[in-house]
Amino acid sequence: MNILMDENLSGLDLADRLNCHSREHGCTFVTFPEARTGAPDEEVPRIAREVGAAAFLSINYKDFGAKEEYQRALVASGVSVVSLRIRAQDRGDIEYIMSTLTSHIRKLARILNTAQESVVISVDKSNARSKSLQELLDQRRL
Repeated sequence: MNILMDENLSGLDLADRLNCHSREHGCTFVTFPEARTGAPDEEVPRIAREVGAAAFLSINYKDFGAKEEYQRALVASGVSVVSLRIRAQDRGDIEYIMSTLTSHIRKLARILNTAQESVVISVDKSNARSKSLQELLDQRRL
């Protein structure tokens, strides 16, 4: 299973380092296609499908959470989201990002492999929690 990395993570040489830890769990991190950088958020689900990704890894949680049309496009495409919740000052710290993700890589793979629908997995230093993306959309309508 592939996990597409957001373009703001792709330039950190993170994919190769993560893949040293993740392949044994059945997932591979894929960098955002260079030719597609700057694509609107609504195109990300289609790009994820083009590279065979089941999920999209992002650190832009506030932007993601504010865009209902983006969430709908993810659900329609069957693409999940791994939302890395880190402090702004740690966004460029590859060691911090690596340790946060690798400490939960087994759980991420398990959640994504067993998901029957698009999910959002919020990952921080201490935990990885998942929730149905459709449920989040339904709650917005209430």
